[in-house]
Amino acid sequence: MKLRLFKTRRFAEAANKAWICDSELREAFGEMLRGQADNLGGGVWKKRLNQNRHRSIILA
Repeated sequence: MKLRLFKTRRFAEAANKAWICDSELREAFGEMLRGQADNLGGGVWKKRLNQNRHRSIILA
């Protein structure tokens, strides 16, 4: 199964301002799939980005 990632416009703008590139987001998503993110339950995870300077909420 091929996985696809989507960003909201607002998140994309904020990530761009924080210098978080798409490759770093893909890497963070892979880490989340390997269980290296905080599972908040109900398909919601919290993941740190940009060398722990920013947090992101991931919905599945």
